[in-house]
Amino acid sequence: MKKSRVISSDGYDPGRLFNALQAHLKLRSDASLARVLEVPTPLVKLVRTREIPVTPELLIRMEEVSGWTGRALRDMMGDRRRKFRFDEVRDPALGDILTEIYEAAATKKSF
Repeated sequence: MKKSRVISSDGYDPGRLFNALQAHLKLRSDASLARVLEVPTPLVKLVRTREIPVTPELLIRMEEVSGWTGRALRDMMGDRRRKFRFDEVRDPALGDILTEIYEAAATKKSF
């Protein structure tokens, strides 16, 4: 599995968004944030370290959980683009990485 870091633009930091969500929801760890967002914990780690971008699906889930607007969430992480295009994050390699993460999480849940 080849990993590539998301190229950082001026001020872009998804960790800042996760920190704000944790404070807003009164959570203590990325694992608890992942449970609230209903995503695998490794996904939060990979996004926080900028190995994969914040996906539109994750952004929508954050909006549902926090009650904040998508624009406010994007501002918190430093994304200043006017439009969020789904095709910008639809890279086949990213799809493979996300599939692996979800499959690994599913095998851990089934006892």
